[in-house]
Amino acid sequence: MRITSRWLLVCLVVVVQLAFLGTGLLSFSRWLDVRMTGQLRRQVLSDNLIMARQMARLIGDMEIRDSSYGSEDWSRMQRLVEQIELPNEGFLCVVEQANGQLLCHPELSRKPAMREMRPGRAALNAVAARPGDAAPATDDGEGAGWAQMHDGVHLIAAREVPDLGIRIMAHQRASGVSAAVASVVVPIQRIGLGVIVLLTLATAFGTGAVVLRYESRLAKINAGLEQTVARRSKALMRTRDAVIFGLAKLAESRDTDTGEHLERVYRYVEILTEEVARHRNDIDDHKATLIAQTSSLHDIGKVGVPDEVLLKPGPLDPHERQIMQRHPLIGGDCLVAIRDRLGEDDFLTTACEVAFSHHEHWDGGGYPFGLAGEDIPVAGRIVALADVYDALTSKRVYKDAMSHERAMQIISEGGGTQFDPQVVASFLKWEHLFARIAARRTTHGTRSEKSSDIQSDLPSAA
Repeated sequence: MRITSRWLLVCLVVVVQLAFLGTGLLSFSRWLDVRMTGQLRRQVLSDNLIMARQMARLIGDMEIRDSSYGSEDWSRMQRLVEQIELPNEGFLCVVEQANGQLLCHPELSRKPAMREMRPGRAALNAVAARPGDAAPATDDGEGAGWAQMHDGVHLIAAREVPDLGIRIMAHQRASGVSAAVASVVVPIQRIGLGVIVLLTLATAFGTGAVVLRYESRLAKINAGLEQTVARRSKALMRTRDAVIFGLAKLAESRDTDTGEHLERVYRYVEILTEEVARHRNDIDDHKATLIAQTSSLHDIGKVGVPDEVLLKPGPLDPHERQIMQRHPLIGGDCLVAIRDRLGEDDFLTTACEVAFSHHEHWDGGGYPFGLAGEDIPVAGRIVALADVYDALTSKRVYKDAMSHERAMQIISEGGGTQFDPQVVASFLKWEHLFARIAARRTTHGTRSEKSSDIQSDLPSAA
């Protein structure tokens, strides 16, 4: 009877935990999906409005006077529309302001029958009917919103050119936004499911073992209760650290590096923290340990960066760089959500500081918040230097690994601009240890773990 009761208790604990964690994961995923969808839609509408303005400016620069269909000026506008491509299968078109009849479209030359369509009026009416997503109209005849078209929902921005009696409309498909959101939410859901499975298995075995030990050794447990509680607390801490370190490894595994980057950064941070602590009163042994342990989580936000950006073998363009620069926010927000759900914890608080601030610069030129000087958490300042040193001395597809001497020169020159001068001084004091650790790296692989990051964070000399 006791065996049956014991396993019923284990099953009850597992079911309750699954329900709690599963509900939390679903709630977080839904919140993230809604929040990112809204933000990306607003960004796409803003981009479309900028494109419509630029098109209007180009038309003005081309000195177009006659926009009537078939005229020479119309042909010039049509060729311009055909040459411009927008993301998410987007396009620019020109409609008559009076009746919304299609005037210029990328496919109009191949499909002349499209001339009879009047998408302008229907689309703009639909936009105006949805003010929640739309940018308010301005005196310049601008507006932005979304509308249901024949091939799905489009995000649309419009700009009027009153002198020619035309309206320029920039379209992008909303399906592109949905795909971008899914590329972030789905990996996080998979990681969350993996963590739930691991925690559930640990809980099932742990609960069964605890109950069995309680039944067979009740007297001994009562005698050594404080020692047992302390031992289990340490075990839970190790389990937590192992699971979080595994998440960091999972984030690193999306690149082709072996994952040794995490161990090297950990060792660099240990050296720097020990030296920096000699000159500060706010870093004790406990804080120094936390900074080293949480350094492994600095790039966990890369799980939310699309593969075509993260794994790009060459330099990032400005749009891709903006996407890459979101990873501190993605990682920091995820850790904040975990901390909020689990309660205040020194480890998670330090991990949030590292994730948010490891790309901030001492002079305020970093991202994502543009913090400067002592406003940047000291943990972020230390991890930033360690991370950059490993990136500089790592081989990537478009350059060889930089020598220790050259990397040391670049970091030294970055003191007071990109890096905390005190952290730079600590690095220079122990640079021979950095060189020794870097020399032990493996030689296989051509792309560094920081190949995508370095273009937006390292000095131009790199």
